[in-house]
This record gives sequence, C-alpha cells and structure tokens, in this order.
Amino acid sequence: MRNLKGISAVIATILMLVITIALAGTTYLYFTGIFTTQTQGIEITDAFCDSSGSVTIAIRNLGTSSITSMTCLRTSPSSGSCNPGFTGSNTPNIASGAVQNFPGVDTCQGSGSRFCQYRLTPNVGRTQPASVSCS
Repeated sequence: MRNLKGISAVIATILMLVITIALAGTTYLYFTGIFTTQTQGIEITDAFCDSSGSVTIAIRNLGTSSITSMTCLRTSPSSGSCNPGFTGSNTPNIASGAVQNFPGVDTCQGSGSRFCQYRLTPNVGRTQPASVSCS
C-alpha cells in the first residue's frame, strides 16, 4: 500500500506539470495572435496637395502581409470616390514595412484654401483617415 501512495504523488506531479505547460502554451498562442492582428494596417506618413490641387498620400504598411488593394473615399468637402487608378485592385502592392507615395489620389476640389479628408481602407487591417490642406 505504501508504493501506491508514492506512485499517486508522482502521477499527480506529472499531471500538474502537463496542465501548466498546456496553459502556458495556450496563453502564448492567444497573445501572439492578438498582437499580430492589432498591428495589421496602414499609417499615413504624409499627405499634401500640389499647386494644381492634386493630392499625394504616402502610406506605410504596418502589417506582416502585403497590401494588394485599397478603397479610398473622399469624405469632405464633398463625398465620393478617389481617382479610379488608386482604388481597388489598381492599387500597387505595398510590401510589409514599406512606405509608398501615391500621387494623384484625388483632386481636392474647390477654390482658395480648402481642407479635404479621405478614408483609406486596405484589404488587410483597419481604416485610416487622411487629411490634406490645399490652397
């Protein structure tokens, strides 16, 4: 009977170790998945307007996968789509970590000093606003 008590303690210790390792592994996989998902997306590094009103936006890919398409909507001063050469599958690929300039995204309409706003939605990640001041 004394051997059975010793074997039970060893088995209990091994089971506790296996459960602890499984919980640690599950926690690791959960947190790495969350942090990877949260870092997917884009960052607007620069946005400016030239003398003719043509808008250029510089975009950085913050994610781990390439951006292959993007949707661009003008929200102000009037709503509408950006130039067709920029939206959808016409968007050039942006590699992970790369910064790319997009000249001619849109023409900031109006006269005098104006403030145009855009919403850029990549195929991977969150929507990002961009603001351009034109004169």
